[in-house]
Amino acid sequence: MLTFFRAAIMPLLVFGGVFLSFGQDVARIEYLNSFDQQVGIENTGLYQGTIYTEKYRTINENTQFFQTREFQSGSVCYDGQCYYDLEIKYDVFDDEVLVRLITEVGGGTLELFKDYIESFQIDGHNFVKITQTEAPLLNNYGFYEIALESSSFTLYIKHNKKIFDRKDRRSIYYEFLDGSGENVLLYNDKYTIVNSKKDIIAVFPNLKRDIDKFYNIARTLRKNDPDGFHISLMKRIEILLSQNNNQSEK
Repeated sequence: MLTFFRAAIMPLLVFGGVFLSFGQDVARIEYLNSFDQQVGIENTGLYQGTIYTEKYRTINENTQFFQTREFQSGSVCYDGQCYYDLEIKYDVFDDEVLVRLITEVGGGTLELFKDYIESFQIDGHNFVKITQTEAPLLNNYGFYEIALESSSFTLYIKHNKKIFDRKDRRSIYYEFLDGSGENVLLYNDKYTIVNSKKDIIAVFPNLKRDIDKFYNIARTLRKNDPDGFHISLMKRIEILLSQNNNQSEK
């Protein structure tokens, strides 16, 4: 009932004139946070999931989590509702989202039901869920970071972690190192894998010469920061597409 009320009251506030166009998003977030605090987060739709238990023993910074083992500030859109100012972890290896819930009776870590998650944000990084239904030709499904969003296309990156078991004198522990991500482009309403130069040229054949040139001059970046390389390349392609469109209009 409370979840229904939380969802139903928002259009009433907007259409009733409570929110002004300027700062509307801020006012909306403040309202929802206030509502959740008053009713108790445990009484909202976010409180659906399983109690999280650590699966892997790690002893250093090489964990399965995105950026750090610590909780980070973020938000999540979950079962049709969006929740803000949360403490979140993203388990890259198992592709799971964890939320730290603080209630009047204590706290704990909740592993959210993946099927209910539409998108989430963690430390300024935005993730969305891509499913096989909407993108049947991909190799991997689940949570992709929105790495670059332009007027022409959107570049998504599926982060990857590789697991290694280590032994000390008494026990086994695990280390997780970054693996090659999956790069996916949404262009002309179609999701396409763009991991290689060949993949990218297949999408933009008229820009082959420019793509070849970028690969030649940005070899160091490609080796040291593959994600940064792909983002920079797609920024360059966006500029070229814009220039071509402007020339066509003349």
